[in-house]
Amino acid sequence: RVGALGRVSRNMWIPQKKEKPKEKVIPGHNLEDALGPQVDIVSSWRENAKASDADQQTEPIPTVNSSCQSRSVNAVEVQTDDGVFLQMSSGVADTDISPFLEAVMPLMSEYLSANDVSTAFEESDAMADNTQNTVDEVHTLSMFDHNYQDLNSQEEINPHHLVCTHTSWNSTGYVLGVAYGRYDVSGWTDAPGAMCTWNLGRKEISSTKPDVTIEVDNPVQCISFHPSHPALIAGGTFNGELYVWDLSREDPLRGRSRITDLSHREPVTQVVWHFNAAEASKHSAKENAYQVITLSSDGRVMVWNWQKLDHPVYAYELVHPHPKTQRRVLWGGSALSFHTHTALAEDRTASMLSVNQGAFVVGTDGGTVYRCMFHHSTQMEAEFIRTVSENGKPNLRSPIKAEFSGHSGPVHGVDCSPFQRNVFCSCGIDGTIRIYNTLQADALTKLEPASVYLYKAQWSPFRPLVLAASTGDGRIAVYDFLHSKLHPARMIDVCGKSEPVYNFSFNPHLREYLAATSADTVKVFEVGESFSEPRGSEQRLLNQLADADSSSDAIFNQS
Repeated sequence: RVGALGRVSRNMWIPQKKEKPKEKVIPGHNLEDALGPQVDIVSSWRENAKASDADQQTEPIPTVNSSCQSRSVNAVEVQTDDGVFLQMSSGVADTDISPFLEAVMPLMSEYLSANDVSTAFEESDAMADNTQNTVDEVHTLSMFDHNYQDLNSQEEINPHHLVCTHTSWNSTGYVLGVAYGRYDVSGWTDAPGAMCTWNLGRKEISSTKPDVTIEVDNPVQCISFHPSHPALIAGGTFNGELYVWDLSREDPLRGRSRITDLSHREPVTQVVWHFNAAEASKHSAKENAYQVITLSSDGRVMVWNWQKLDHPVYAYELVHPHPKTQRRVLWGGSALSFHTHTALAEDRTASMLSVNQGAFVVGTDGGTVYRCMFHHSTQMEAEFIRTVSENGKPNLRSPIKAEFSGHSGPVHGVDCSPFQRNVFCSCGIDGTIRIYNTLQADALTKLEPASVYLYKAQWSPFRPLVLAASTGDGRIAVYDFLHSKLHPARMIDVCGKSEPVYNFSFNPHLREYLAATSADTVKVFEVGESFSEPRGSEQRLLNQLADADSSSDAIFNQS
């Protein structure tokens, strides 16, 4: 049976065990401090050491001596005279130009505003259509070998019916992490789980043998690589535990949370690395400037110091009045996304350093969508830790600040735009994608890519107006709002078996890669330039979408 701390599968050389020589017993000798002759300690497993002598002679190195002579050098000195500054006359009288500026300023402002919204020098749609619109499957990865033809063998290969529950790319963009867990369990379970990684930068990649496999004693529901440290990865499990692994160490387990009255008691649905300015001022190492945020279906949002997971440093509860009964309800969290914004699509780390570092969006099991804000200080964290250390029960406040019109069923995914801090999207069991402006309660638009459940929605990290969502019939709908808001620009067939695509993720560092899950397999696709190369007018249209006074229909219909 797998141990609680997990084990790592690695290829190791194990020397053959040999018989130990019989120990020599010298009677009459006691162990005391004394000066004596040299003592030899015979190895208990090596009888003799092999040694050999070898000589090596290098070829003679040819050398050539040469000399050169430079030309004669003349020294010249220059002395300037005392400077005389002359007042140049422009021929224009020194008069007040305020009347002139007041007369031409309205006209100049009008033309500058027209230039700001002009599309004369932007890339045309005809040029954009010439880019590659292809999506090719390049890798099919799984920790289980499906080459067996015997049906009974398939049951033995995956006896616990594990599926790929989550994916994450590391900071280099080459290592893909995959979580193995369960979605078909409604109560407590003793089924194991696993976390696997593949390095796609290697020349030889085994589709059924991950580079690293970490087995856990309960299903792993979500994972997330550190934004800057390529070997640090955090994972949340079905029973509410938080793990942090360092894949560069022999023993990768860096920490594991304990199950207490304060910890999560239900599955962790999201784990996120969040930049903290206060922690950044305390540590010189960049990886220590991040905290781990966990969301659970028990309705708690917890903040963790990933180097010490005995207990969280702070916690919140998603308590808010029900929209119909107005009774205060504890909402189970199902998806979370922080407001991050950067103007540089290539700098993914800079997007984490958002102005509103504590602002995030949460989707719940009841279909509601909330805008939340962290409002705890360093002093409040210290008071929280002191109360927990004394076995006290701290008062958990609610981070909810605003409510949006939600879905008619559980929300499965939310994602904030990396290019505009006021725009985010959500998807859920009602089969719709909703795009919101944080300044408005109602959704700007509603999309229905398929008449099935939707499990995740994500904005492209490189194109501001590209949005994708995974469906319950084994496909990924990719929208390009620069051309159409009603119909997907591409439907990617992931499994072809009408099985749900529970998770997918754009590669935030290598724009050509997209990973998607299908049952216990994850597939890596290579997308064309049409979905990864930004267009000139996209940012302007997205900024108009964030304007509360703009019409979403007019914006989406522009091209």
